[in-house]
Amino acid sequence: MRAFFLFTFLLFVSAASAQIWYVGVKAGPTFSNYKTKTPWKEVANIGYTFGAVGYKQINANIGIGVELQYIQKGYYHKVCNTITDKLKAQYLEIPVMFDYTFIIPGMKNFKVHGNAGIYAAYWLCGKYKTEGFEKDDSSEDFDFDNSNAKRFDFGPNIGARLEYILKNSSLSLDLRYEMGIMDLQNRLNDNTYNNNRAFIIGVSFMKPLGI
Repeated sequence: MRAFFLFTFLLFVSAASAQIWYVGVKAGPTFSNYKTKTPWKEVANIGYTFGAVGYKQINANIGIGVELQYIQKGYYHKVCNTITDKLKAQYLEIPVMFDYTFIIPGMKNFKVHGNAGIYAAYWLCGKYKTEGFEKDDSSEDFDFDNSNAKRFDFGPNIGARLEYILKNSSLSLDLRYEMGIMDLQNRLNDNTYNNNRAFIIGVSFMKPLGI
């Protein structure tokens, strides 16, 4: 985690002499699950994300993006057609990405961005929900202590962004895939790895800082 924040700081310092920052907001749905061995059917766990975004163009093609996001992840397992097990986990997340811009010929108001980077996240809280095991469905808060869970998550991300340029602002459609590398729930005598996987769709609005 210290290395991540140091890396983020160095990115800001290296871009200090570049053009102005673009800042704004972003929100959209998330589709997540754990990458782990399970005999059950895995279904996309649908959540949402929202937060602040910042972007800085260093030169004609290269830029840096950073976000501060509230995001929902977790898993959704179908034990059978009538029995399900779901974990809804809430994170505070900071993605940092290098961005490459492509100009679309003949469409001066559009730009396509490819991006890749890393993210770090802190697990705020979570809730288990089961359906079909008993007559009454159950829902309970996630117990970090008894689950031997890790609150910090970290991993690479990759994505693309379609940007539409407005007067002194822009709208973007963002697509991103995140691959957590942390085993979130270490258990004794357990050889499974509970890693976050998430596909994120976001709509963002940005404008130049101070304009």
